[in-house]
Amino acid sequence: MEINIKMQTTLNGEKGCYTKEELEKYLREIVEMYDRNQQSTIDNEIFKNMIVDKISTEFANRLPRNFDYDFNRLVAGLMGSTCYMPDSFKALNERPNSKLLNIASLVENNGHHSTFGHSYLTLEIANIPKALAMVLNNEHDYNTSEKSARYTVMTEIDPKQRELYDKWLLIFERKIKEKYPNGCNNFFDIKGKKAHKLAQENARYMISVFTPTNMVYTTNFRQLNYICHWMEKQIDKPSNNFYRELKESMREFVTFCKTNNLYSEKLSDGKNRDFSLFGDPILKQDFSSNYQCTYKMSFAALAQAQRHRTLDFNINKLTFVNDFEKNRDFYIPPIIKDEPNLVKEYLNDLASIAETLPQATLVDVVERGTYENFIQKTKERNCVLAQKEIRDLTVNQAQDYLRQLKKEREHCWDRSLLPIYDKRIAELEKIVKGSRCTSGYNCQSPCQFTDGILHKSDI
Repeated sequence: MEINIKMQTTLNGEKGCYTKEELEKYLREIVEMYDRNQQSTIDNEIFKNMIVDKISTEFANRLPRNFDYDFNRLVAGLMGSTCYMPDSFKALNERPNSKLLNIASLVENNGHHSTFGHSYLTLEIANIPKALAMVLNNEHDYNTSEKSARYTVMTEIDPKQRELYDKWLLIFERKIKEKYPNGCNNFFDIKGKKAHKLAQENARYMISVFTPTNMVYTTNFRQLNYICHWMEKQIDKPSNNFYRELKESMREFVTFCKTNNLYSEKLSDGKNRDFSLFGDPILKQDFSSNYQCTYKMSFAALAQAQRHRTLDFNINKLTFVNDFEKNRDFYIPPIIKDEPNLVKEYLNDLASIAETLPQATLVDVVERGTYENFIQKTKERNCVLAQKEIRDLTVNQAQDYLRQLKKEREHCWDRSLLPIYDKRIAELEKIVKGSRCTSGYNCQSPCQFTDGILHKSDI
């Protein structure tokens, strides 16, 4: 795994940039080094002073400091001092760094770490296991961009998985074109590009969830350290075999942070939390102002779902099959369900690589959130262009939601709530009948794929 710093927060002004005095010191060190290496001196001492003064004046309070632990202590001290600011930001910014660092030590030692959350770091991470990307993406405080296995060919694949991927890519493409020939409508182009992309999306079910991928990951300094400490917990004592497979990658991540002075021993969570990808089951399914439910979902679909950061997702740790080789529960794409022999072959192929935890593996997923945020989810996933599996699951959830709200309305004694019930029931009735473009979403690029829009497509 290779990690590089891509972007970082800078702090304007004297606090976040090198001062004239710091730059002068640095430049004089360079001049002295030059003198020593050349075994001579620059004749004109006045000229040297002019150069140092000119450059340090030009870049003072403009050249950002390195983004590291020391910089973030300064930021945390400055932000923490805001809570006790005497009168103005101007006066606050004129405080000596020594006082700011005292505040930083105070909040760091006392566990008031929010002041360390004002600065952000963007990492380029090459060859990160997909599973570790999912671990990171299940924590809410982040932004990420990741290489897509739906729209690109994954290259770092085990030979056996590559063989099955290539085999099923051809099968899926054949099945798609049999039902939806090239050029049959505006959605399926005459050159077959759409059919190929959809085949690719389904063939990736054969790829291990531990397959390397590439991602850009942005989070704040506090969260970065919490992640490091959670990784150290899993490195020391993995909760299950999923985390055990990621130990070395986690160790590389922590080592990178320590090597680049991005790690603080004191910036640990302190609340005995851990990664959220695995958690407890719900005690009761419910669809009301808030909702919680459980359903089976593949790793491929879960990776899509967890990008809805206003919702909470976790794999049921009690039902997760820790011995990967014993997994026999896999997602079956509807496009092949009309051929029982093909389904049997598909399941046998997945069983032959079960120990690698292919992305088709079904797990029990818990989802929790508010009604409003569920509706926002439908505006993303109830779409022809969304992955078929998560699209169907989202519509099924909407149907469950609709059934419960209708039942509750019948027994609602508070008549002031009836308009809310009516509004939500009407909203959900539109969602279960068709894609988002039929329920108020303003689509900028209509697909015109009628079967998909009406929830009747097999792809």
